[in-house]
Amino acid sequence: MCILEISKTRLYDFHYDYMMLLYRSKCKIMYTDTDSLIYFLECRNIYENMKRDIARFDTSDYPNDNAYDILHSNKTVLGLMKDENNGAIMTEFIGLRAKMYALRVLGKSDTKRIKGVKRSTVAKTITSKDFALCLNESSQQSRRQACIRLMLHEVYTVSELKLALSPYDDKRYVTPDSTDTLPWGHYKLSVSDTNVV
Repeated sequence: MCILEISKTRLYDFHYDYMMLLYRSKCKIMYTDTDSLIYFLECRNIYENMKRDIARFDTSDYPNDNAYDILHSNKTVLGLMKDENNGAIMTEFIGLRAKMYALRVLGKSDTKRIKGVKRSTVAKTITSKDFALCLNESSQQSRRQACIRLMLHEVYTVSELKLALSPYDDKRYVTPDSTDTLPWGHYKLSVSDTNVV
């Protein structure tokens, strides 16, 4: 088994054997990647559950004086889940497609990720409002960025126009009148749904 398969197995185990059993319909995956999950949760206090089930979490990066009294535990233990916000509350998440998302966390600057577009270009020219506009109005946005290219052993600086934001996801089906998605081939999709042009 390769590392990628082990990582996927750990994520699935955490989701189905822990989160779904604990939160049931109050738990929804908003975004997932190779080694991460972003959830929308409705619960009284997730931090009480984390303290109770501390063996499942690496809390070593939480501040010493955190509001939830979570102890530093399980530093660098492989296979455990980690709260990347260290107790700060995520208030907004917009995921347009794989590796294209923006999130807002209380007390921190906005995080914006777009694969294929330089971080400096994203930081300087794209806002969370741009993500919201793209999602709500199905608008695409391009950005110009400078890149260094090597051709025939000569180095060039080129200015390229990149598609930065796009609401079109070729890996998922967006359900009508919603922002919810289903993977292609999902049992809830009919043949007419899969014939989208």
